[in-house]
Amino acid sequence: MTRRIAGLLVLWAAFALLVWTLCVPQTPVDDAYITFRYVRHLAAGQGLVFNPGEAPLEGYSSLLWVLLLAPLERVGADVAFAAQLLGLALGMAALAAVALGERAGKPRWLGAAGLIACLPWLYHTVNGLETGLVACLLAVLTCVAPDTRSKRRLLFSVALLLPLARPEGLLAVLAWGVATQLAARRWQRDALFQAVLALGSFGAQLAFRLAYHHAWIANSARAKMMPPLVALPPGLLDLGRFALVSSGLGLALLLVLWLATRTPATRVDERARARVVFLALFGPLLATSGGDSFPLWRFYVPLAPVLLTAADDGLRAALDPRPWPERTKRLAHVLTGVVFVSLLMAPWRVLLPMVALEGQWVQRWAAIGTQLGRVLPPETCIALAPAGVLPYRSHFQAIDLLGLNDAHIAHRTADTSYVYPGHQRHDGAYVLARRPDLIFLANGPLVADAATPFPWQEVRVYEQDITRNPLFHKDYLLIAVPLTNGLFLQLFARADFAVAHGWPGVPPP
Repeated sequence: MTRRIAGLLVLWAAFALLVWTLCVPQTPVDDAYITFRYVRHLAAGQGLVFNPGEAPLEGYSSLLWVLLLAPLERVGADVAFAAQLLGLALGMAALAAVALGERAGKPRWLGAAGLIACLPWLYHTVNGLETGLVACLLAVLTCVAPDTRSKRRLLFSVALLLPLARPEGLLAVLAWGVATQLAARRWQRDALFQAVLALGSFGAQLAFRLAYHHAWIANSARAKMMPPLVALPPGLLDLGRFALVSSGLGLALLLVLWLATRTPATRVDERARARVVFLALFGPLLATSGGDSFPLWRFYVPLAPVLLTAADDGLRAALDPRPWPERTKRLAHVLTGVVFVSLLMAPWRVLLPMVALEGQWVQRWAAIGTQLGRVLPPETCIALAPAGVLPYRSHFQAIDLLGLNDAHIAHRTADTSYVYPGHQRHDGAYVLARRPDLIFLANGPLVADAATPFPWQEVRVYEQDITRNPLFHKDYLLIAVPLTNGLFLQLFARADFAVAHGWPGVPPP
């Protein structure tokens, strides 16, 4: 037991060091600040609203995550940093579940080490969203064996929480139930009870949604929904990238496990088979979302603990039955582990610049939001696509151009002329009819000279119905707002608003 605790402490230390140095400086991601905005308003007694004074709207992606963060906001904690620390703790819990979840077997050091070498999991564990929470719950559900009463109670609690953590949490519990039934080839009473608990939790949240938000589907989910035949091909392609780039050797070892199940001479644990079936069931279900626009495959990261645990199972299925001396087996495990971790870390040189770029965008929008908030009143209304950190820092009223936080846009038909998950609903005429004071396009160009022409070629496809509208050219002026770093922010202000604040501007061409 002492060796197990020592091994776990080493894993935790390596995990914390990597996350703190590589990921925390580049997070939270922009969408996390949407959740933080709901948390702020809930803690202030304004309800679950994106803009104070508006009707409640479910623009957040996890009710459980909001409820976990709201008390911290209430007592004055920095909610962004608190979300990162909570993600760090959940990552440690996931590592413990992978390494020591099954008492009867040996510790899964390879699977846990592989998880630490999986940069997408490291990054999204502390991204400020509920990703680390969902990954931890899935790790516990699939890696902790119900071999004691306390563990069974833990698993029942996880079944209750997963539907509250993510919309697809119910599907995860049901898929695991089916997987355990198929792997065991006999009735599993615990799996049935878990499914009942998950359905009850899902039903309770649905009743709350109907009573409070007056909707059957979360607005954040509706805004991202696409026709299945449109969403599934890019979703499967994205799933394949996640599996091959973040854990190519993990898939190879999983294949070894599957082959072992076809060999009668090799005894493979039922739960190991269940994990393979679960990945085969739940992975494609996640792919029906069409994937995600964030780097490093946020939607698929919760699968990482399951995938890498299955990889560990695959290695054991390949090496343990061999009639080698114990020392030879131990050496084979170590060498395989070194190769495994090295291959998992090989994509880091490509993935780390993606993480840094995303962090730079968020830091840029945060600085812009802070500076605009100092010179303009909080009732200023801004329309923009990156609706996270900029409105959060500025405290402005905001119109979300992509509809995650706007019921009208979320109900629009998805624009399938392009594929950009989460960015396929827009309505420029509606946005202009609301007459926002400011319109933030092309992610907010920064220029050294106020007279620099606006880069129209950088306007996003989902923003072009604004720039093509005659009202935009009639009512708005291009302005250059000076920032403290000596650069100018290019954005569009309603003509009367620009005049009232002494900002000279020019009409868009």
